[in-house]
Amino acid sequence: MKKLVAGALALALGFSAFGQEAGVHELKSSAGKIQFGAWGRSTFNIGANNTSTKIDGTAKVSNNIAKMAAAGTIAGTLKDVESITKFCTALANNGDVAGAAAVQTACAAYAGNPTDANKAAVVMAVAGSSAVTDAHIAAAKALIESNVTNPINKDESDVEWYASVAPDWSYGCRVGFWIIGRTTDEHWGFDFNLDSDAAALFVGAQNYDSESPTAALKHKSNGLSYAESGKYAVAIGDQAKIWGIFDLNPVDLKVAFGKMREQELRGSIGDFGQRESSDVKSEDDIFTEMWPVMGMFVSAKGQKGTALEGLYAAVDCDAFGLVSAKDESKELTTKLSTLASTIQGGLGYTIPGIAQVKGQFIADSIEEGNKKYSKAKYQAARAAGFGWKDYAGRFEFGIDWLGFAGGATGIGDVDLDKTPNANIIELGVKVPLVMDEKLRQYDPEKFYNFYTCLGTMGVIQKGFIFYKAHIWGGKGESNLSNYTKFEMAGSKVNLDYTGNAANIVMMGFDALAEVCLNPFGKQNNFAGLSFNYNITLANADGLGKVSGVSGVNTNDVKLQQHNFGIEAYFKKTFAANNYFFIGVADRLSIQKLDGTITDVSALDTTGQLAQLKALTGESVSLDLSYTAVSNKVYIPVGVEMFF
Repeated sequence: MKKLVAGALALALGFSAFGQEAGVHELKSSAGKIQFGAWGRSTFNIGANNTSTKIDGTAKVSNNIAKMAAAGTIAGTLKDVESITKFCTALANNGDVAGAAAVQTACAAYAGNPTDANKAAVVMAVAGSSAVTDAHIAAAKALIESNVTNPINKDESDVEWYASVAPDWSYGCRVGFWIIGRTTDEHWGFDFNLDSDAAALFVGAQNYDSESPTAALKHKSNGLSYAESGKYAVAIGDQAKIWGIFDLNPVDLKVAFGKMREQELRGSIGDFGQRESSDVKSEDDIFTEMWPVMGMFVSAKGQKGTALEGLYAAVDCDAFGLVSAKDESKELTTKLSTLASTIQGGLGYTIPGIAQVKGQFIADSIEEGNKKYSKAKYQAARAAGFGWKDYAGRFEFGIDWLGFAGGATGIGDVDLDKTPNANIIELGVKVPLVMDEKLRQYDPEKFYNFYTCLGTMGVIQKGFIFYKAHIWGGKGESNLSNYTKFEMAGSKVNLDYTGNAANIVMMGFDALAEVCLNPFGKQNNFAGLSFNYNITLANADGLGKVSGVSGVNTNDVKLQQHNFGIEAYFKKTFAANNYFFIGVADRLSIQKLDGTITDVSALDTTGQLAQLKALTGESVSLDLSYTAVSNKVYIPVGVEMFF
């Protein structure tokens, strides 16, 4: 079980932990030593995806239609013999003694010979009725509603068999090589790793940002964002840095240059690859690592045995430069004003075996020059006038409870021989620095009002059970454009509440447990079970638009999105930390949306609604109900190997 935890924590804690735990090859020289290794992983999924979509639009007519309109002109909007006859009968049967005979005579004449003249006689007979009551109006209203053509009604389902590769953080399949160098005194060194991503065999080095080929400024990586820049056949992984440590008693000062992931304060509880259900939170959901892609990092760490032991402070910046497409120089330059939006600074204090407290600020912006995401990411917000002054980054705060970790400073330091029952609990809170509240509606998952994540991970009786879990939640605002995509009147549309944003709440839970099936033997066979559930709730009380259908509005929208995941698997380890696993999994997504389309004249295919609106000044609305269900049942088969 100790090997299991070591392998899992290697993935959770990152590159440096991997190098220490997974088996290291070493070469020595007069200058120091070089350590190197390799790893690879992939998962193949095969299964079926069942989808169903149901849309209902129930017509409604305003209750304040004028009585004469109900008695007369509404009848003129009805198109067929049956509708007019029903309408007349409804009036005649509701106490209109004075006009009943005339109505019945006119209706009978129209039924026998449905000419325009006889239809006009029906209208006149109804209009001349001397006792049009509320019951008559109700009957007319019900009849109109039952005869409205609802062009958005749909009920369909589909089943598709599919195959895919995972996990997504390695674009399907990854084989990597790492090498680190250290001087004899461990004060100078470099870290480097190289990854090959299988998806790149198909996409090559093409540009994932469709706008950037025409942009005046391009980055050397063809305008790709950080998240996209790894999609090449062979690419730099998480580390490509050179560093040095200076002994400045009572602190060690570390300076590093290049691409890196520094994880001294990062959360420890994350996902462990594909052998778990979907939508599992990561370490960064608790407390984000420091991740300059092309920059500089400086940290100060209190030395053991000094008054500053346990104290840690760090800052980094990212000089991810831009060059002109016509510039022949090879120097990447970044304006200091742009550089300021990449600064990240953190501070933490650790009491071994008790707790770690920490906080940090991560500068950010939504400007086009920010390469943390593609140029098009916040184009809509920029087009609305939002810019650098409206979003500056976020604050993060965290606390790790180490009271059940046997005196360790983190889960990776736990000695399971001394502490066979170990546990760590982490809590993180994120608060974005949004200066203009209206910006929040463009991305509630980035510009949330707040976000918090609580995680726990541990071992029970060393070789028996390993477990981890997260519970999380956040609140924000949204224009709903990313949450309400469906088909209406033959077009794919979404709701747009820009300027009148909906309140949105997101929360969820995930958990995993692995049990050793032979704890008193080789400890190489495991059974695992994972589960997750998350929900998104939105409530928009005001008026919004239906994007893509001119003249159609919505009101009082309520949205629910439910996502479930469950996976059971068997895993067998071999040769140290390597393992093979096979399982069965299910992923269920349900989206429900209810609201009112306030004026459906633009969707009228018969002309009835347009005529009704012209004659009475009243519009017909639709009570909209939309339900979409997607259920994937699949078999994952995967392997991970360390060398």
